[in-house]
Amino acid sequence: MTMKSSAIVRRGATAAPSTDRESRGDRHGTAEGLLEARQLLLAIAGTLSGGSPLIEWARELADLHATLITVAISATRRPADFDETDTRARVSALIGRIDEWSAFHLPRPATGRRHTHSLGEVISHIAGTYAHMQWTLRHSDSAQHQHDAALRFAQVQEGYADLVDEIRSLRVLLPLGWNGIGPR
Repeated sequence: MTMKSSAIVRRGATAAPSTDRESRGDRHGTAEGLLEARQLLLAIAGTLSGGSPLIEWARELADLHATLITVAISATRRPADFDETDTRARVSALIGRIDEWSAFHLPRPATGRRHTHSLGEVISHIAGTYAHMQWTLRHSDSAQHQHDAALRFAQVQEGYADLVDEIRSLRVLLPLGWNGIGPR
């Protein structure tokens, strides 16, 4: 993988050659530590380590979303000590940590178009979509449902790849984020 931080490694496989999208992103010299779409997928899946703190936060978001899906679908799989409010608060806290990181590490172009979601919200959405896709692929007997889930995740991942390109080329300004009103 082509990144300035050589500490990012993929466990269980050799590093893949850089894609055209990855090499285009590096030419701007901005947003160091921001994960490319492929790296974000590997982080969410738990097969990427080191480097950016986004890796750990993305994986934890995927785990929390998977837990929320499991307990919503199956009361028998709900742990006795499960606290949905606490789990959702943990999701919000991680979104906040990602947003805080992005405020200090991503460019803030004055002329870029305004995006509707913060980086934390975007990564949480991707992690949630991944968790839904994985649940569907493992538990649904419907080939159509499996196809739809995989297609939706591919669309979300491609949207993120486009967003990374826009961030690196200074064409988009992400909001700084807000955790909303919730239990404290």
